[in-house]
Amino acid sequence: MNRAEGAGLTVAVLGHVVLFGLLSVGFLATPNPLKLKPTPIEVALVDQVALESTSPNPTSEAPAARLAPVEAPIEPDSAPPEPAPNPQPIAKPQPTPPKPVPAPDAVKPAPKAPPRAAPAQAPSRPAQRPVAPTGRLDGLLNGINDKPSKSASITPPAATAGPEVKAALSAAIIRQIRPHWAPPSGADSDKLRTKVTVRLNQDGSLASEPQVTQTGITDSNRAQADLAKDRAIRAVKLAAPFKLPAQFYDAWKVIAPVLYEDL
Repeated sequence: MNRAEGAGLTVAVLGHVVLFGLLSVGFLATPNPLKLKPTPIEVALVDQVALESTSPNPTSEAPAARLAPVEAPIEPDSAPPEPAPNPQPIAKPQPTPPKPVPAPDAVKPAPKAPPRAAPAQAPSRPAQRPVAPTGRLDGLLNGINDKPSKSASITPPAATAGPEVKAALSAAIIRQIRPHWAPPSGADSDKLRTKVTVRLNQDGSLASEPQVTQTGITDSNRAQADLAKDRAIRAVKLAAPFKLPAQFYDAWKVIAPVLYEDL
């Protein structure tokens, strides 16, 4: 071994020693793999499904038709068509021999047909005179009922009033009473409620004397109750005759407005 080879061997040994030291340091710095704890993964079971497709390759084409879980029975092949029967030859008609022409003396004139009777004409009906319109409705409903009506009233029947119509009628009655109503003032006057019941005629005038009932009377407003009663009757009488739709007379022929301080 010469001097150059000895120097190369020395350098190689020193390089291996350095490499081994570096590997030892890296191994000591790595934590113990047996002591590593895996990070848990949270999993939730839900019934809801996303509205968007999460397929890696989404497509807009319709899926193929699904096969039935039970196989259908095999249909038998249709029977072959029956062969057409052999056509039979059609016999040609034989020419008929000509009839002998009779002699001129043997020809007899044909008898004349008796004249036909003329068809009987239907009896003519007398011409009906057109009925001039009179504008009356008598007999329009004849035949609908076998019993004649005994009513002498010419007023049409009143229409049925629903909840909305009744609410509108109540508002119209209060609107016509409000200008004539002067509630009394004092302690607990806002608790006093005065209800006026009265029957009306079809023209809106009073058909009976107003009847009054009161609620919310306390010791503080007892002295005002009689005053509120008199003023309520006066307001109803001044508001009459009420202007209400005639077709709903059955709904407002008896009114019972409630009067109070904030009316």
